[in-house]
Amino acid sequence: MPWRTPARPVYTGRVLAVLLAVNARFTHSNLALRYIRNAMGEACPDGRLRVELREYQINQNRLDIVRDLAALKPDAILLSVYIWNAELLGAILPDLRSLLPDCRLIAGGPEAGYDADAWLKRHPELDLVVQGPGERAAAELVQRRFDTSAWPDRVLKAVPVPLSGLPFPYRPDDWGKLDHRYVYYETSRGCPFRCSYCLSSRDDQRPDLRDLGMVMDELDLLAGRGPALVKLVDRSFNAPPERARAIWERLIRKHGRGQTRWHFEVHPRFLGNDDFRLLADAPAGLFQFELGVQTVHDAGRALVDRPAGWARERDAIRELKRLGTVPLHLDILAGLPGEGLTQLGQSFDQAAALEPEHIQLGVLKGLPGTALRERAPSFGMVFQARPPYATLRTDALSSEDLALAARVAELVEGVGNSGLFAERLSRGYARHGGPWAFYLALDGHCASAGFDLRTRNREKLGSVLDAFLG
Repeated sequence: MPWRTPARPVYTGRVLAVLLAVNARFTHSNLALRYIRNAMGEACPDGRLRVELREYQINQNRLDIVRDLAALKPDAILLSVYIWNAELLGAILPDLRSLLPDCRLIAGGPEAGYDADAWLKRHPELDLVVQGPGERAAAELVQRRFDTSAWPDRVLKAVPVPLSGLPFPYRPDDWGKLDHRYVYYETSRGCPFRCSYCLSSRDDQRPDLRDLGMVMDELDLLAGRGPALVKLVDRSFNAPPERARAIWERLIRKHGRGQTRWHFEVHPRFLGNDDFRLLADAPAGLFQFELGVQTVHDAGRALVDRPAGWARERDAIRELKRLGTVPLHLDILAGLPGEGLTQLGQSFDQAAALEPEHIQLGVLKGLPGTALRERAPSFGMVFQARPPYATLRTDALSSEDLALAARVAELVEGVGNSGLFAERLSRGYARHGGPWAFYLALDGHCASAGFDLRTRNREKLGSVLDAFLG
């Protein structure tokens, strides 16, 4: 017999809705909840609705989270579900239902929305799952007084609101709560690329650009608040490039002497001479760029529908590095179809040769809702059954190979990205024939010495390097 949501009372008085996020770190914050809060407030301007934001972090005790929420006695809890918090949120749902039998429990966000059937089957405590962007869905829920019976299959398929139609996500009373946290902002949603491993490749994720005049005013407002770091979450910020240049120029000219650093995810294929001339004038510390290389092999890119053209991208990154005004973070992925350790090592070495301040070696994830997940059997790909859906093996990488890549990633983070061991790394690279071979050999040494690869202590890392290099 299919699940039927138990009848719950229809709220007639003032309603308390709690928007729940569990962030990966204390320094993070949740942008989506602030959009949802504002949309709910616009839908109920008469004061009959009170909205509370509750942000926790992943290492907090889950019983403490449950007790804190239960003490509020909310009428509805809306959960923002992502890869990093899905297991914890799923674990607290039965306890929330036990303590709050009449509370509407509603899940949204990419992890729940793109796998709605599985979430409803696994978590019968839920009254509803929202698929897609939640602003209009949240407004409809408010207008219905959180009566979820309108969706007997317990799935609300949200209709997106144009990004320019949404108000600025932050309110004056937010700022005190964001002290010592990253502030997130977006000038666009969606992505022009169709990389099959990314949720932004879906047909429902076509680019949607916020009005540029609104963006400029809001960036001024953010700069005026003086957060240490604003992270723009646009998937490919510099598409189109002329729009990106206009924003960079505004920040350089108007806020170049401020205390805020601005983080952008930039695609190197769109960088050109006009960008380099502008960025040459950027004050040190104003910008930082994250650039997704993923792989240097065009054949591997073709298998995941990522555009070819590494040679041009490499030259653009090299020019950025030559300018010396923007710290660079490069991403490499292990587990792409058809790519073994040899190809992975070549990608890593070519990225390292560009001397970025940070290299992130990640393991590919098979996200529900992506084309790659559907095509996985043709590539011999197997993923974790539960979040974070890391690749377990491929046609070119065994489980042992991927475990090795994960260990190297820990060493790169602790040693290479620390910025503390440049001279020793240079000697190690020369001795072993390159960065990848060096890290493979260092992994073997650490295994024989029983060294914990997760160590970030400077003295301990220096000692293991000295012992390894002799």
